Amino acid sequence: MTKPSKSSGYHPTEGEWEVLQAGVLAQTGLDLRHYKQEHMRRRILMMVESLALGNLQELTHFLAASPEYTRWFIDKLSINVSELYRDPAKWVELTERVLPQLIKERSTLKCWSAGCSFGAEAHTLAIILDVHFPGEHAISGTDIDEAALHQARRGEFATAEMRHVEPEVRSAYFDYDRSRDIWKASDSIRRYLAFRRADLFTSRFGSDYDLILYRNVAIYLTETAQEHLYRKLLMALRPGGYLFTGSTEKIVNAEQIGFEVPVPMFYRRPMISEKSIQLAS
Repeated sequence: MTKPSKSSGYHPTEGEWEVLQAGVLAQTGLDLRHYKQEHMRRRILMMVESLALGNLQELTHFLAASPEYTRWFIDKLSINVSELYRDPAKWVELTERVLPQLIKERSTLKCWSAGCSFGAEAHTLAIILDVHFPGEHAISGTDIDEAALHQARRGEFATAEMRHVEPEVRSAYFDYDRSRDIWKASDSIRRYLAFRRADLFTSRFGSDYDLILYRNVAIYLTETAQEHLYRKLLMALRPGGYLFTGSTEKIVNAEQIGFEVPVPMFYRRPMISEKSIQLAS
């Protein structure tokens, strides 16, 4: 196949996209059909250009050549843009309105950061718990991007990712490496955290979570994929547990899925009432 000139632009056919999606699914387990097509395709075409490839077929061959190349592809396709205390007001609501209720019900919390990227929000939660509700809490973080998970396990953040962290919190929970302009989380919060690779669509979910962070992930998915995951996340919560979403990720049919919405952007799995127990028995 003749490589199209960059000046003419390259516009793959639907057939070419289908072949690429099948190749990516076979090589990585990642199903690109779950993602909003315009955004996903734009990022892939940027990769084709950056690699000086001519078409999607060449990208498929490139990915098949080495596991390292497939990891690079997933890293580039992922949107690893985050920071500690992103949307600070929502973390205040979590601290003042949600966590006290959860702690009353259980003194030790089981939490999950789903699609955790490089761990900024999981570390934020660990700090809040250690400051306000110290205990033996557990926070698991999962993502499909191994490069992001590697950073999460190191607990390292650039200064730009720390802009919402108060100075006293920085000094208490981070060490600054001036030579790299990197802040490294201390063991006092890293002890709460564990990170592993998982695909939200294919991996088995845990269960009985008190709190699930699922923020700034759904916006990149199709509506069908969003609803599918919201239903799975609902069942991963314990009755009374909360799902914490991003500020632009309102679940428009939350009640239909089965959630209560006591606080905006915090979706609660209803408690099991005595009446519902009687009906089920």
